[in-house]
Amino acid sequence: ARGENNTVAIDEPLYREWLVQRGDMVSRPYRENLIAGNPPPDATAQESAAWRRELLSLEDRLRESAELLPNNGVLFCKHMAKHSFLYDFEKEVSGEDLNVEFLHKHLLLVRDPVAVLSSWGAAAANHANVASPDEVGIIPLLGIYSAIQSQTSESQDTVVVLDSDDLVRNPAEVLNQICFELGITYSSSMLTWQSGPHHCDGPWAKHWYHDVWKSSGWKLNSPQSGSSRCRTLDPILTQALNASFPAYEFLIQLTKGYRERGPPTETIHEDPRNANLLVWIGAPGRGRLCPRSMAGVSPWDSSVQGGDSTWEAMRVYSGKILSLDKHLRRLFK
Repeated sequence: ARGENNTVAIDEPLYREWLVQRGDMVSRPYRENLIAGNPPPDATAQESAAWRRELLSLEDRLRESAELLPNNGVLFCKHMAKHSFLYDFEKEVSGEDLNVEFLHKHLLLVRDPVAVLSSWGAAAANHANVASPDEVGIIPLLGIYSAIQSQTSESQDTVVVLDSDDLVRNPAEVLNQICFELGITYSSSMLTWQSGPHHCDGPWAKHWYHDVWKSSGWKLNSPQSGSSRCRTLDPILTQALNASFPAYEFLIQLTKGYRERGPPTETIHEDPRNANLLVWIGAPGRGRLCPRSMAGVSPWDSSVQGGDSTWEAMRVYSGKILSLDKHLRRLFK
């Protein structure tokens, strides 16, 4: 969309090393070819070049690509969160010896783990339908966010968290906002692309990119798209879902779409300090304090299922609860 002379895309440059590190723990039909950089017998010349370029390190791929770009060019590097342990966030690649300055910015794409695992099940032939929380990628994504936030006081300016459902529902508005946050000029041509394979695709693309190759643009005005659709999930994937969901719920709250889902905080709370309340959920000795944004009651709780409830009203004077101990004893008696 920005033009071939202004942007270079790199597709999962750490994939090969990830397969090497994981060894026999990971099953992929192209595993040996990718590790060896060896194209299959029926590969075309262009496909063979794609297999061989996977032997290059991340640093070499970035430097090679940077030489193709003008000033203010964009180098888009797509990584999988599960590959992040191979990425050095403390010492990101520099282009000083090329007289180029790399300005690293991180865009974290968050997707509902139910949607991730539903798609995972549909591609079971590529991985034997075995999914760990690491493969789902949401827990590693939280680790990436933590690593970036730990670097500098300016880290808020280098990381953008995006909800994939927001992008699907309103691609034009969301892409415009993403470009603004990343310092890139938005163009409406970003809404369309040529169908079929692309030069930047990883050599494994034919195993995974069928739907993408069939498409030629975003489906506009499609409110039912995204994770809101009804999905099915193989029970064997439930453990990975349960492990991934807490990290997803934290990350989704960092997205623009989540923040703007209702009225601004200052219009909801009479006292702005109430926005950061800690809420006790549960009985004494078995409950816990939760941030207000994460507090909730299970839909299977008797208060929801049968309308059972017990409540206690307390007065606050000068910032202190009157007779708190007596109130709590009566509440839990």
